[in-house]
Amino acid sequence: MPLNLFIIGPSGCGKSTQAQKIAQKYKLTHLSMGQLLRDEIASNTKLGLEAKKTVDNGVWTPAEILYPVLINALNKINNQNFILDGFPRIVDQAVFVDAHLDSLGKSSDLLIHLNVSIEEIIKRRKYYGKKFQKADRNDNTAEAVIQRQKSYNQTINPILEYFQQQNKLFDINGNRPVDPIFADICQKIDLLIKKSIK
Repeated sequence: MPLNLFIIGPSGCGKSTQAQKIAQKYKLTHLSMGQLLRDEIASNTKLGLEAKKTVDNGVWTPAEILYPVLINALNKINNQNFILDGFPRIVDQAVFVDAHLDSLGKSSDLLIHLNVSIEEIIKRRKYYGKKFQKADRNDNTAEAVIQRQKSYNQTINPILEYFQQQNKLFDINGNRPVDPIFADICQKIDLLIKKSIK
């Protein structure tokens, strides 16, 4: 069955970890918006050079850079099912990706939102601080993360409402260890698959 998922949450919430586990279990292509941008930056394309400026400053990449990168990735995977990690971030992006998927004969099936408190994010950043430093990502500086957190808090509710209106929202408590969160997500996806088969 078609199964096209999105997973979002604040910086440091563990969405990439969950996306990888979900992709492996359900044989989905894992697309990370952040990684797609980093790959574009590494390739030194015109888009990549523009993206680097926004990433280094901890601000969101504008549509004129983001959309071509995303469209290229979606077109490359053809008819494969996917989980898109870290997208959408504003409701306009949700509308855009739905329209593009529709043009490909696809649809979005579920938005998974990892609801994690600021206190938990701070705790995780302290715990994983050395790991982040080793990764040498400029967008993991404290200033960049704080800026993304502020932007995230300002834009999340319209996205959740957009998917809720379509009965495609799964808002989950992310203030827990990885495995219990994953188990709850799998239960929701399994239910979605079961309903689609009927």
